[in-house]
Amino acid sequence: MRLALCVGALSLAAHAHAQTQSADAAMIARGKAVAIEADCAACHTAVGGAPFSGGRAIESPLGAIVAPNITPSKTAGMGGYTLAQFADALRKGIARDGTHLYPAMPYPSYAGMRDEDVAALYAYMTKGIAPVDTRPAIKTSLGFPFNQRWLMAGWNLLYGVGPHGNDTGLTAQEQRGRYLVDVAGHCSSCHTPRGALMNEQGFAYLTGGSVGGWKAPDITSDPVRGVGGWSEQQLVDYLRNGHAQGRASAAGPMAEAIEHSFSQMPQSDLRAIAAYLQRVPASPSTNAGMQRADFAWTQARPLAQENDETGTDSTPDEIAEYRHVSSGAVLYGAACASCHGDRGEGKAGVYPSLTSSTTVGASDASNLIMTVVQGIDRRDATGQTVMPAFGRDMSDEQIAALVNFVTKRFGNPAVTVDASQVRVTRNGGRTPWLLDNIKPLIGFSALVGLVAIALLISIVRWRWQRARRARIDQAARHSIHTNSEYTP
Repeated sequence: MRLALCVGALSLAAHAHAQTQSADAAMIARGKAVAIEADCAACHTAVGGAPFSGGRAIESPLGAIVAPNITPSKTAGMGGYTLAQFADALRKGIARDGTHLYPAMPYPSYAGMRDEDVAALYAYMTKGIAPVDTRPAIKTSLGFPFNQRWLMAGWNLLYGVGPHGNDTGLTAQEQRGRYLVDVAGHCSSCHTPRGALMNEQGFAYLTGGSVGGWKAPDITSDPVRGVGGWSEQQLVDYLRNGHAQGRASAAGPMAEAIEHSFSQMPQSDLRAIAAYLQRVPASPSTNAGMQRADFAWTQARPLAQENDETGTDSTPDEIAEYRHVSSGAVLYGAACASCHGDRGEGKAGVYPSLTSSTTVGASDASNLIMTVVQGIDRRDATGQTVMPAFGRDMSDEQIAALVNFVTKRFGNPAVTVDASQVRVTRNGGRTPWLLDNIKPLIGFSALVGLVAIALLISIVRWRWQRARRARIDQAARHSIHTNSEYTP
């Protein structure tokens, strides 16, 4: 009898242990899915480094911000974090030791993350990945005053929660899409413009932003500026495959998001994102003066031929341009035509067309410049896409000539750039207002501080002098009163 009871107890214990292991495995699997949705690997994994071991320098207008090790290492990572501490870092941007994180960590978006997703992500980060016991070799080192992290406390009071939409009137699918776009996917951190203090401007939600020289486009339902002219399938194809026929091919930060996040997400979530984006209201102020979508430039003119006896209809000026060694035509013929074709037609499934391209047809040539400078190296659901970078091989003047040639032949002919624009763009774009004005602001603050100190000193001195006079007067009155009592 005792043997039977022991066997039964052991069986129950084994069953309970198996159930616990199954529940832990399910939680970890869900946490891995959340990590993919949140694109954690893109920032916290350096090229060639161990997963989530940090070390990647994320370029920001204020300087490079180095992503930390977030593996479960207790000496170099987040192994000592409790769930509550992990949630504070994720949602509030406050590390376990009270240090404020910079919003390169998109905690204003993650502030809306559901408790169950936070718990699942914690389970994955503490139990689902291997610990790495080394810290990144480089550290974040911003200039004054941006290196004063305590200043983020004030910023967080004003902007610590991003411009999240609401679920009112949305279907269940669209609600899921809103959650992925606003919270887990933190799309607004790139696609919403920033204000003077580097805050997301909620009134211009998803109408486009800037990321290190790249332009994150409008992704509202606007049919001209946004994705209102895209079909749901085109949006899904773009997110999964990195390109959508007749619309766009991803490069730069968006290519990274596709590689590490969107291409690994289930189709149902991609359709939910597409459904929600097509419901986001357009901003009337952003499409003023624009009558044609970026992808609507479908006409391409042939390249001028060097030998005008071939029957080409090129003008003498075009022939001269082609023959000039530093012209955009020559550069295109040497560097681009072998893949994209003389007419910019590309090759279906291999090389994208330059016509019907949001990059080439855009009213702002920044993304075309950056694509020429940095090239493309993107892994997506269809494999790897590579375009060589020409930033080291071409001068600013040559890139400007090439870009102008491409936009004139295959895209928006009204767009032209010069070498100075190329130089600014490839170096990260225009500096934000805060960075341009920080020295005057510091000087003004110092002046205000000095005036305040001087005023405080004056008040203290005035009160001290007033008190001193009062004491003298009181002593004088006392003396008169005393003397009057003994006057003969």
